[in-house]
Amino acid sequence: MKTNRYAFLVISSLLLFSVGCNQQDKKNAQTPLPEAASATSETESAASKNERAMVYHEKLMEFFSADWMERESDPDLYPDFYGGSFIDNSGTFVVAVTGNTEANRQKLTSILGSDDFKMETVQYSYSRMMQEMDKIDAFLSDASVSPEHPVMLRFAGAYPDVLDNRVKVILTEVNQSVINAFKKDISASPMLLFEKGEMPELR
Repeated sequence: MKTNRYAFLVISSLLLFSVGCNQQDKKNAQTPLPEAASATSETESAASKNERAMVYHEKLMEFFSADWMERESDPDLYPDFYGGSFIDNSGTFVVAVTGNTEANRQKLTSILGSDDFKMETVQYSYSRMMQEMDKIDAFLSDASVSPEHPVMLRFAGAYPDVLDNRVKVILTEVNQSVINAFKKDISASPMLLFEKGEMPELR
């Protein structure tokens, strides 16, 4: 059942790390014009910023734990102030945080060795989102749950959405009956968002 758990994980290999990229149209010209040269310079700058942001991400994760790649789904890996991280469209590293903004900025600057990052204040920590994921996983793995349970029949995936600071639950059919069943037997947390989607294809 763990395959379904992360089937719709948009932050695929890192769970908490979402990369936004801007693509620029290529100009079909033999001799670069000043405008084309400027666009090339901007692209190189964006690539450099993305590379630096990835370094920041690894620094932050290694600060949490040296074995973070093996423990990425472990709620205990993440401190309470951490709400996730991603790279925005400009290539800037963004860290979502809970609590005192200035204290968190000082803490992150010390960890990253730089203040070249942005912060966003969020309501839920990444640890809390992963705890909700654990509840879903426990339900899906429970052999005593009937395969005819409304959630089992319609569950298509779930993932922690760092950008929305919510756990997204994907159902093939979203109605009050299945939502009520989910809240009754799994979790009624306000951080959950239910969305319609398709079952993942098995390959």
